[in-house]
Amino acid sequence: MQVKSRYIILFYDHSDYVLPMKQLLQHLPQPVETDCVENFQQLLDHLDNRLPDIIIVYVNNPVNGYIDHLKSLRVNNGMDEIPVYVFTDLPEKQTLIDLMN
Repeated sequence: MQVKSRYIILFYDHSDYVLPMKQLLQHLPQPVETDCVENFQQLLDHLDNRLPDIIIVYVNNPVNGYIDHLKSLRVNNGMDEIPVYVFTDLPEKQTLIDLMN
């Protein structure tokens, strides 16, 4: 039986963050399809095309308004069912495995 892959949107604020997080996501036991976005408009564009299973926000400075944008997006567009996780440091692999379950 083939395991269904999870679709994740990775929202980041600095390009140095993308590769380590993508590598970590690709080495999870469950298959993952990832799209990366660097700003809120790119996130909106991706959400118009396909709703993710999870949104991971991996930012250096979470105070920059990302959280407010995501809160308004969830409230205004009725996307409360999509979990959003915010990390300021690269998480442990086990943390991501736990999020997928």
